[in-house]
Amino acid sequence: MEDIAWFIAVSALLVILGFVFAWLGLAIWKKQKMELIIRYHCDKVTEENKPAYCRLSGAGVLVIGAGMIVSGICSALAQSAYAFIPMAAGLAAGIALIILAGIRYNH
Repeated sequence: MEDIAWFIAVSALLVILGFVFAWLGLAIWKKQKMELIIRYHCDKVTEENKPAYCRLSGAGVLVIGAGMIVSGICSALAQSAYAFIPMAAGLAAGIALIILAGIRYNH
């Protein structure tokens, strides 16, 4: 019974945190809210590159959130440690997009 409660608690936490990340990613992407990004990471982005930078960074944060949501749902259903693979994949892909945005537009 303890394992089931642990998986449900972790699943709920992952889904909630995933929705927070997804909301932040959409706010950065669609509303171009650069104030949600650490100032150091976007201090050299020009006004003409701002939409592209926000789109790429927001997509990265959104991918991280989607990975957390999928992992939380899989964890609740499968109750296996393999359910954390989508979170790891989403985290790796999201960080790669954020780094790519920084390299491409913050120079």
